[in-house]
Amino acid sequence: MKNNNLHISDTFLAKFLLGETNKEEQSMVIGWLEEKHENRKHLDQLERVWLESGKLNPHPISVNKKIAWTKLSFRLDQYEKTLSPSIQRFSRFRIALISSAAAFILVLFGIFNWYSDDYTQTEEFLLTNTSQSTLQNSLPDGSEIYLNRLSQISYHTSKAGLRIAELKGEAFFHVKRDTLRPFIIHAGIGGVKVLGTSFTMKIKENGDIAVDVNSGKVELFRPNKARTDTLHLILTNNEGGLISNQQDTIIRLANNSSAFFWVDKRLSFRNKPLKEVFKVLESCYHITINSDNPKINNLYYSSSFIDEDPENVIKVISKTFNLTYSRKENTFIISDLKKNE
Repeated sequence: MKNNNLHISDTFLAKFLLGETNKEEQSMVIGWLEEKHENRKHLDQLERVWLESGKLNPHPISVNKKIAWTKLSFRLDQYEKTLSPSIQRFSRFRIALISSAAAFILVLFGIFNWYSDDYTQTEEFLLTNTSQSTLQNSLPDGSEIYLNRLSQISYHTSKAGLRIAELKGEAFFHVKRDTLRPFIIHAGIGGVKVLGTSFTMKIKENGDIAVDVNSGKVELFRPNKARTDTLHLILTNNEGGLISNQQDTIIRLANNSSAFFWVDKRLSFRNKPLKEVFKVLESCYHITINSDNPKINNLYYSSSFIDEDPENVIKVISKTFNLTYSRKENTFIISDLKKNE
């Protein structure tokens, strides 16, 4: 039975937002939130002040809003799953800033403690690949990483238990599962949050972030410029997604046949037109493929290859469809269909 007279102070709510409450105290806050929507409204107000306070001039401290939002969003997502549907329907960040001076000072105090204590690094790791080949290594938490050429990753853990990485370039992650310590990767305009999975992540020249999932599940996120919330998209194995810089959104994409080629030299085609197959081969092997017959490009092909020479791949494809090909340096010409003898 709920206690309708339960009072939760702003000081206690600040501890909750800071992640300093134990399981029993968290249950108390959740029960308080379910009692009436005014309670959730009040917490939303405190949350809004928390994030908006980074705009003060001069700043009370140096606030990294990207990390702040990631951390706060994760905590709220966890307890919102336990709330009743009526409470969950309330959107975040639609409440005007409160004018209470006491609450305002409290939140500023909370931010200072958050950054001075909770985000103190307990482990640090930096890996840079300046070579032209793939660099394989392990992160301090036991996760495996393959760093593509001219890429860099930094990693640290916090006292709050978050595993946080910053990526430049492209990497393949096989994240060690740890439900108590989420793994969050920041990369330019957005990032990825995971518990345990394997996937590739690439920052493109135009600022877009491409993610392809090999196993498990990941959550793409990015702050939205047009609104005050953050966009989210869940991807599972064999799915891809794009955090678009120009469109300011997240897009679900079809499976990328060559997403993991630079990691394991594997290619897999499932009922793909040869026109698309040729584009993948050109990208992976840095070759040029020309076809002088449009009908060839519309043939559908399915097969897999592991660490094959490009000419062997083209030879197999040609034999499958009774085609001929010729090669001049790095250019392959696919000729018309062989005549049946």
